[in-house]
Amino acid sequence: MTGTTLAAIPMDRELRRLLRHGTFAQALDRALVVRGLSLEQVQRRLADRDVRVSRAALSYWRRGRSRPEREESLRAVRALEDLIGLPAGSLVVLLGPPRPRGRMADAEPGAVDRARLWPSCGPALAAMDAPPEGQVRYLDVHEHVLVDEHRRLAEVRTTLVIEATTDRTDRCVVYEWAEESSRPVLSGLRYCRQGRTRPQEASTATVCELLLEQRLSAGERTVVEYTWSYPSGSVLTSFHRRFTRSARLYLLQVQFTGEVPPHCVPYRQPTLNSPRRPGKPLWIGGSGTAHLAVPDTGPGLLGLQWEWD
Repeated sequence: MTGTTLAAIPMDRELRRLLRHGTFAQALDRALVVRGLSLEQVQRRLADRDVRVSRAALSYWRRGRSRPEREESLRAVRALEDLIGLPAGSLVVLLGPPRPRGRMADAEPGAVDRARLWPSCGPALAAMDAPPEGQVRYLDVHEHVLVDEHRRLAEVRTTLVIEATTDRTDRCVVYEWAEESSRPVLSGLRYCRQGRTRPQEASTATVCELLLEQRLSAGERTVVEYTWSYPSGSVLTSFHRRFTRSARLYLLQVQFTGEVPPHCVPYRQPTLNSPRRPGKPLWIGGSGTAHLAVPDTGPGLLGLQWEWD
């Protein structure tokens, strides 16, 4: 390992306490404060040792929003201990055992296992070796739903603002569900490429992998856009999105190109089998569009429903 190691860090009482009884984030934050190092300086000095870690990841570690678990991240922590003059292993030991991967990793507070919201998609997710559900967070979700003159679903245009929660994130998984057996067609991809797609024969759900333009480190963000088009379908009376985790903002716009229903009613469902909880009817303006904007969505189903006269 190359690079210069600073002198042993002065062990004030608070840092000693945190190294014994605190969390990894608390001890790291205190050590950096005592040493007087910025994250930019830490990143640069780690790079001198041929250890690559983003400032966003360092910030997330410091604030406790994510934790280093992959081998390359643990290597960065060991180098960080040496760099700032902490005893070897003093930060690593605060991480404890690695968190479980796969379904158990999804069981974080305020989250719903995707198997509960997409119960038929398990085989497709296994076949494409889908990444853990918590690898990305959808900060903002914008969906524009187009209902044609025959009262049928024509297309759904989606924009996702994505934040990586782990390093080396290069893909995400999206789902689409239709009431009819005819499959929707994916098009209009921007800032991503289509990866593996698995239609579910036992249902009308489709699972699709989107490959991001760049590989993200923890805390980095990007945008993807895509459109599902529907060749045919039955009369549409509602539309919803399923959230396994809370999003910062969900914007749903339903545009009626022909006849406009009297009103649209927003609703929420904690689970697929729970009853809908309706909200106050929304006004539909001259554009024939209903707008639903929900901050801090929480997990579950959010959507709009309407009736045709």
